[in-house]
Amino acid sequence: MLRFVYLLRFGEEGIFENFSSDLVSAFITGIRFDTQILCYCFALIFLLNFLHFIPKEKLRKFIVSFSKTYSIIILALLVFIILIDHQFYTYFQTHLNILVYGFLEDDTEAVMASVWSDHPIIRLLFAFAFMFFVIYSVCSNIYSSPKNIAKQLNVFISTGLTILIIGLFGLGIRGSIGIFPLQVDDSTVSENRFINSLTLNGLFTLEKAIEERSEASKPVYKTDVLKNSGYASVKHLMADYYGLPVDTFTSDNYLDYLFETTATDSLLENDPPNVIFILMESFGGYYLNFHSEKLNLFGSLEEHLNDGVLFTNFLSSTQGTIYSLENIVINKNHPIVSNTNRRFESFKSSIAYPYVNAGYNTTFITGGKLGWRNLKDLIPNQYFNESYGKAKILKSNPKATTNTWGVYDEFLFEDIFNQLDNKTPQMIFALSTSNHTPYELPANYKPYPIEIVDSLKNIIMANNDIAEANFRAYQYANDCLGKFLTKLKASEFGENTIVAVSGDHNSYALFPLHNSTMEEKDNHIVPFFLSIPKKYKKHLHINQNRYGSHKDIFPTLINISLSNENYFSLGNNLFDSNKADSLFYGINDYYHFGDPKMKTALLNKKVNARLILNNYYFAQ
Repeated sequence: MLRFVYLLRFGEEGIFENFSSDLVSAFITGIRFDTQILCYCFALIFLLNFLHFIPKEKLRKFIVSFSKTYSIIILALLVFIILIDHQFYTYFQTHLNILVYGFLEDDTEAVMASVWSDHPIIRLLFAFAFMFFVIYSVCSNIYSSPKNIAKQLNVFISTGLTILIIGLFGLGIRGSIGIFPLQVDDSTVSENRFINSLTLNGLFTLEKAIEERSEASKPVYKTDVLKNSGYASVKHLMADYYGLPVDTFTSDNYLDYLFETTATDSLLENDPPNVIFILMESFGGYYLNFHSEKLNLFGSLEEHLNDGVLFTNFLSSTQGTIYSLENIVINKNHPIVSNTNRRFESFKSSIAYPYVNAGYNTTFITGGKLGWRNLKDLIPNQYFNESYGKAKILKSNPKATTNTWGVYDEFLFEDIFNQLDNKTPQMIFALSTSNHTPYELPANYKPYPIEIVDSLKNIIMANNDIAEANFRAYQYANDCLGKFLTKLKASEFGENTIVAVSGDHNSYALFPLHNSTMEEKDNHIVPFFLSIPKKYKKHLHINQNRYGSHKDIFPTLINISLSNENYFSLGNNLFDSNKADSLFYGINDYYHFGDPKMKTALLNKKVNARLILNNYYFAQ
C-alpha cells in the first residue's frame, strides 16, 4: 500500500500510460524486496514457533505472548521507517541512505526545526497512529486463539508442510531462485529512474546505509585498493588517468605525480591576489533557468554575473554539505574523514597547503557552528592559520543576527570583507548557511519580486508557501553575495581580490528529479562563478562551456593566483589553454558527464581511474 502511495506522491505525469508494464515489474520486484525484509525481521518468531511441539503449556503461552508483542513492535517500526523514507524522498529524491546520519551528526536542534517546518508532522503522527491501531488489531486477532496445526494432521502431511514452509521461508530470505540472492542491482527494471527507485524500500536502503557506514569506519590499505580495482600496478592506473604510456611513470613514489606546479608568473609574484572561495548552501544550478523580473532569484548578484565567468556545466561533489566540503578542502572522495580519528591528520592535498607555502594567511569561516561535523578538529589540521564560526562572528559584530543554522549570510560576508588587509595576501574559504530549511530571513530584508507562474507551479512538488520561501531564501543568499561584490569592487581591495563561488549541492526541495522537464544532470548541477580583476583575467583562456565539477575549483584558482607553487591535483584548470575542451568532465558520487566530443569509453576510463587514484592516495 505504501509503495502505491509513494508512486502517487512522487511519480511523474504520464507514468501510468508510458511505463505500465515497467510498473508491474517494479511492484513484483518490490514485493520480493519487501518479503526479504519481512523474513529477516520475523526469523526469530519463525524459529520460536518450532518450540510449539514441546508439550509445555506455559512455554507455548509465553511464545504466543512474546510473538504478539514482537510482531506489533516490529511492524510498527517498519511502518515508521517507511514514513520517514517517504519524507526523506521529498528533500533528497532518493530512499534513505547514508545522508540520514546527518540527523545525528548535524546540529540536531536545527535539523528538528527544519523537519518541523518542512514536513506535516501532525498529519504523519495521525497516519502512524491509525496504522499502529490496524497493526495492533490484526496481531491481537491472529494471536487470540492460536492452534497447533500439527496435531490436526497426520505425521506425513505435517512433515511435508513443515518442509514446504521452511523452504518458502528460506526462499523469502534469499529473494531469488537464481544463482545469486536478491541484490540492489535487481532493482533496475526500467529505463525510468523513478520506477527503479519504486522497487526498493527505505528499510532495504537503510540497511545498506548502515553497512556503508560500518565499512567507512574500517581502515583502507593501498594494497587493497589496487587489488580490488583490478589494476596490476599504480603505473597502469596512472597511465589510464593521464592518458600517457605506462613507461612515462618512472618515479618510485607514484603519488608525486598527483602534484603539479603552477607556471612562473611575475605579476602573481609581485602582486599576489587575495583569493576568496565561498561554498554557498544549496546554490543549485537548475534554479538559474527560472530567473526573471517577476521571479527574481539573483537580487543584486545579477549585475555581476555578466562581468564574471560563469560555468554552468558543473557538478557538485555530492548531495550533502560535509561530503562536498571535504571533497573540496582536502580533495577526499566519500567516505569522509571528519567523523573518524583521521580528522586530526594533516593532508598535503589540502587546498590551503600551497597558499601557506606561498606566504598567504589562510582562514576558514563558517556562518554556522565550527563544531558542526567536527570541523573544529578537521580544519585547523589542514593548513588553515585560523578557523572560526558563528560564535566569533557574533562576538565581533554586535549587529549580527542568527537563524536556525547560523548567522545570516549578510553578516558572514561582512566578516569576510573585514579579514582583508594590505599587508598579507589572504586565502579565505567560507561556508554559508542561510539558504537552508526552515528558510528564515532577517526581519529587515526587503525581497525582490517572487511570483510563481502556473507553468512553474505544475512542475514543483512542494506547496506554494514552501516554494515561495525556498525561492526567497535562494534570492536572499544571492543578493548578499551581490552586495558583497559591489562593496568589494568599490574598495581598495577590488583590484587584487579574486572571488569564486559554488554550491555545496543542488536544492532538492522543489523540483522532482523524475519529470519530463529535467535531465539527470539537472539534479547535480551547481554554478561555478568567478569574479576576477582585469589584470589577473586578461591572459586567461576562457570557455564557459567547459565541463567541470568541485574537483576543478582549486586547480583553477591556484593556477590563476600562485606562481611556481606545488599543489595536489586530481582536477583540471578550467582556464588551461593547453588542454582540449573535449578533455574536460564533471564527476560526483552518483553521476558524471563530459564534453560531447569525448568518447564515452575514454570518459568512463578517466572517471574510474580518478576515483581509484583518490582512494589510493588516502589509503593507509
